[in-house]
Amino acid sequence: MEPTDNFSPLKYETPTTRSDPLIFVPSHDEPPRTPAPKKRFLIGGAIFFIAALLIMAVVAVIPPSSFPAGATFHIEQNSSLGKITDDLYGQHIIKSEALFKALVIIFSGQGGVKAGDYLFSSRETVIGVAWRLVHGQEGQVPIKVTIPEGFDVRQISLVLGKDIPGFSTSTFLIKAQPLEGYLFPDTYFFDKTTLPADAVKAMRALFDQKIATVQDQILASGRATSSIIIMASILEREATSSYDRQIIAGILWKRLANRMPLQVDAALAYILNKDGTKLTSADLATSSPYNTYKNIGLPPSPIGNPGLSAIRDALSPASTAYWYYLSDPNGNIHYAATYDEQIANEAKYLQ
Repeated sequence: MEPTDNFSPLKYETPTTRSDPLIFVPSHDEPPRTPAPKKRFLIGGAIFFIAALLIMAVVAVIPPSSFPAGATFHIEQNSSLGKITDDLYGQHIIKSEALFKALVIIFSGQGGVKAGDYLFSSRETVIGVAWRLVHGQEGQVPIKVTIPEGFDVRQISLVLGKDIPGFSTSTFLIKAQPLEGYLFPDTYFFDKTTLPADAVKAMRALFDQKIATVQDQILASGRATSSIIIMASILEREATSSYDRQIIAGILWKRLANRMPLQVDAALAYILNKDGTKLTSADLATSSPYNTYKNIGLPPSPIGNPGLSAIRDALSPASTAYWYYLSDPNGNIHYAATYDEQIANEAKYLQ
């Protein structure tokens, strides 16, 4: 069949390669694409929720306006996290109990907080509070307390009572008296909430450390540690220099070996709680195991707490011809080899 004049067959053309990208041009009949109302609501809600959480977190972290700056917060041993949290909240140290507990768990795992007395000298965030309690950072300003060598427990109690606010000297005496001689005199740093038992424990612990450094010498001396400490406590009262203490140690050990009374004023003064230079004839007649004029041997216990130097002097007695000594009003020591020389010294230096 022949084609008619107005009919032309279809022509197919192979498309040429284009270097420019294809551009989609939407039809004018297609509406512009916009987020669905539900999706917009979800996005807006999420933003609001996150913002609210951030605001709440910031508010929770900020210290309470009534934070008790300058207060000390006490945590007992084995206190539960719940009780500690309630107490912190009740004392206006934190504002969010939940946040505090979460921070404690984050900082410590299952370790929890440490017992102690925590000083909050200024306002702190809940983050800072949790960190300190977990790591035991009490923040107490230490109180420097110096215990002179030779002080007995009565004198020590007065020093502690003067330097530590509210310190119970009577309680200290009860706990310290059985340890007379074994509380090491030194400079300590206590906090203002230090208890008598804590002070005794610290001083006894330091004594144990110090005595360990001369343990070999004690064993070599052949004498009991208690005898060395008693002798050292006497030397602390009888002389101030190591030179004199070693000479006196030689005299006293020699008198003990020869079953002679020590005749030291310091032991009697200790039990009578008097100044050794003011003993009377009536005092010298006192019936007491601490009266070394009437009894042979060492006193039954130390008469003070000696320092390491006096302990070493007790272990290093000087060998001399002296059997007697006395101290004049100026603290100078005068020695005598015979009783007649001692009487002469008394007439010369004590009249």
